[in-house]
Amino acid sequence: MAQAVLITGCRILAEGGVLPKGDLLLSGGKVRKVAPRIAAGGARVIPAKGLTAIPGLIDTQINGGFGYSFSAASSDRAFEVGRRLLEHGVTGYLPTLISLPREETLRGIDSLVDAAGRKGGARSLGIHLEGPFLSPGRKGAHQEKNLRLPSVGEFRDYHAAARGRLRMITVAPELPGALEVIREAAGKRVLVSAGHTVATAAEFRRGVEAGVRHVTHVFNAMAPFHHRDASALNAALVMDGVSCGFIYDRIHIVADAVRLLLRSKPRGKAVLVSDAVAALGAPEGDLVADGELYVVRDGGVTVKSTGAIAGSAASILDGVRCLVEDLRMSLEEAVGLASAAPAGLLGLGKRKGVLRPGADADVALLDARLRVRMTLVGGDLLYGDHHPA
Repeated sequence: MAQAVLITGCRILAEGGVLPKGDLLLSGGKVRKVAPRIAAGGARVIPAKGLTAIPGLIDTQINGGFGYSFSAASSDRAFEVGRRLLEHGVTGYLPTLISLPREETLRGIDSLVDAAGRKGGARSLGIHLEGPFLSPGRKGAHQEKNLRLPSVGEFRDYHAAARGRLRMITVAPELPGALEVIREAAGKRVLVSAGHTVATAAEFRRGVEAGVRHVTHVFNAMAPFHHRDASALNAALVMDGVSCGFIYDRIHIVADAVRLLLRSKPRGKAVLVSDAVAALGAPEGDLVADGELYVVRDGGVTVKSTGAIAGSAASILDGVRCLVEDLRMSLEEAVGLASAAPAGLLGLGKRKGVLRPGADADVALLDARLRVRMTLVGGDLLYGDHHPA
């Protein structure tokens, strides 16, 4: 068994409250103890004075990063994105494939399944298919030629190719055939999310009755709230059983939209995502990915030919920082939106997204400027360094 790890003298965002100064004992891939002081007992000591220990972040919608798109990446490149995500405090994620021709989607799934078996990076918690069953009316950066009407047969092909790793699919519930696909996916324990949709509130509710449980990047790629002509957004905000993913990079939505969302949804039902694309960590300028030419500029990324927002160039940790700065949110609350909330969405709330005895030993250590100094996955220090005490 690997040597136990003792992180000492740090502020800890523990379950149930913040411990201003304490220790974390990790062994066997689990958090074993959280206390003001813990005896080393032969453990490898990581001094962390001045740092804050947070549960590892979980990104349920990320399309790529560092110059690579999951949709076209080899398994090596997909793994490299997962390894680099450690720099941003991410310990678990759903690599997300956008709308592509069927054969390209199958190749992308195969690469992601292969990459998921490797150790040394953030852990893939499954695959998110964002398409191809999306509405042309709210396609965003998805190429219309790659959008198709929902097909149970096509879904089954993807589910089989994923070998048990298909975790989420985004569907426009108003499309012909969508309700059948939603029922099929939900029956196979795949989380169904509504997104890139022109659905009315009534059509959205029918989707929920069929099995929709989540909304992909709420407010974006859907009709706005209306006081007479009720949209999917109207319904999503008031249905307590439906969770909503949201991007907060200061580009996709404004701060008051986040405030509205948090006042509308029960605790745990608002889930921060990055929606990062290959532009994350890439230099500014033109970027070719997914057969499209993008422009990375001023912290954002757009389709060069149309100017449409094309995902984000920010990480989920950047979103946490923005929430703390713009909404005066406590770090504990902001981190919870990016750790406990997504863990709950994926049915992993008992072991991920929290720092408590028995939970997975996924930990990020942040400095006062909320920069990652170290990241541990399953108790293994995979990013950063320290000087043993």
